[in-house]
Amino acid sequence: PTFVVNGLSREGSPYVGVLYAGLVLTKTGPHVLEFNCRFGDPEAQAILPLMDSDLFDVMQACVDGRLSSSMPTFSASKFCVAVVMASGGYPGSYPQGKAIAG
Repeated sequence: PTFVVNGLSREGSPYVGVLYAGLVLTKTGPHVLEFNCRFGDPEAQAILPLMDSDLFDVMQACVDGRLSSSMPTFSASKFCVAVVMASGGYPGSYPQGKAIAG
């Protein structure tokens, strides 16, 4: 996400807020699937439980332009996993409308 934020800033559109990179691990290495500018599920389920900082304080620091002096901290001793079930073929072309069970 750093290269995206830096690129936006260079183009005169500085970004302030949450930018989450959705990644997929493949045989050739990690690939970016998407960028989200929100904490939607499952992103929030895997990240927020590890956050030691107060989320409000971090967001207020973003709004006030002082995030660099108030960076969020995360626990190094906790672990969290979010499991997503998706149709075969995802993230490429895949059949839609099929039931996912398991």
